[in-house]
Amino acid sequence: MDNYLDGSWGKFEQWIRNTIGSDFRWRVRPMDIRSNRLMIVDLVQKESKENRGVFPANNSFIERRD
Repeated sequence: MDNYLDGSWGKFEQWIRNTIGSDFRWRVRPMDIRSNRLMIVDLVQKESKENRGVFPANNSFIERRD
């Protein structure tokens, strides 16, 4: 996980794609700082857990593209 938090923005976005199981677009793209990356990680994990392992099509920051 730390590699995605400390690596390039592209690697972080790839982690998101792998985790949600699809491509996505930012609804609101956060500034690239560690605290924002941590917030997005928490959001992705929480949303997936609340939806039985499936990331919803839309949320505040990310729109999934299936």
